Amino acid sequence: MSMYVQALIDGLLVGGVYATIAVGLSLAFGVMRIINWAHGELLMTGMYISYFIFTATGLDPYLIMLLTAVMMFFVGFFLQKGIISNILERETELEPISVLLFTSGLGLFLSNLALMIFGANPLTANTAYTGKSLQIASIYVSVPKLISFTIAIVCTLALYFFLQRSEMGRAIRATAQNRSVATLMGINMKHIYNVAFGIGIALVGLSGALLLPYLPVVPTVGATFSFKSFVIVVLGGQGSVPGALLGGLLVGIIEKLGTQLVSDSVAQMAVFIVFILVLLFKPYGLLGKKDI
Repeated sequence: MSMYVQALIDGLLVGGVYATIAVGLSLAFGVMRIINWAHGELLMTGMYISYFIFTATGLDPYLIMLLTAVMMFFVGFFLQKGIISNILERETELEPISVLLFTSGLGLFLSNLALMIFGANPLTANTAYTGKSLQIASIYVSVPKLISFTIAIVCTLALYFFLQRSEMGRAIRATAQNRSVATLMGINMKHIYNVAFGIGIALVGLSGALLLPYLPVVPTVGATFSFKSFVIVVLGGQGSVPGALLGGLLVGIIEKLGTQLVSDSVAQMAVFIVFILVLLFKPYGLLGKKDI
């Protein structure tokens, strides 16, 4: 019995970080109706940035995350302002295919660039708490995963309250609900797009720092997270922060329990099956709706 409780706890801890990674994709999907297939590779970029700041300064990764988040915000802001916005202006479809193609190419470029510069060898950040666990009865709780989970949940909830209570947050939600009406109300839609995309990539950078104490950095680390993030957004609902949180926790639990009960490959199949079922019976996601 204890091994199932152990798997459940591990799933929750990992799922919290999954949720924070997916929230950025959910924002872009909910506000701009675009799918960023370079999401995982931008996460990989954030992990490399955090790793090299860590090795250069010796600062704790959980302090580095603030710097990484700020750096990645500007990466996302200017990527949206300088490239994606220009692509959107030339598109007439509601969900422009050119952005999908561009971000797919960007993801391939970033992963291959990282492979060329850093090689395929995994880079590991050894901190004072790497590999350490708390023992509660017969259950072991990973210290870095627990810290990362706590920070991830706090940041996800902070984003939710930012979207609900702040002036910028209300402008982002208004743009997601109805672009035309938001424009008539005086909202600068282009600026909102830039800020929303920047926030999403900032969360990716923050998540990269959260993963660093227990996950090695390799050029291919982002590929898995791109697919998982997309699954989580669909499960929770496009543009829904609580939905992304629920979806992330659900995916984490399914993965860990499935691996414990059968095998890792079957666990991944189970995630995909749940993904298909939600698409069939709840196309807007478990907590999703047409607006944030």
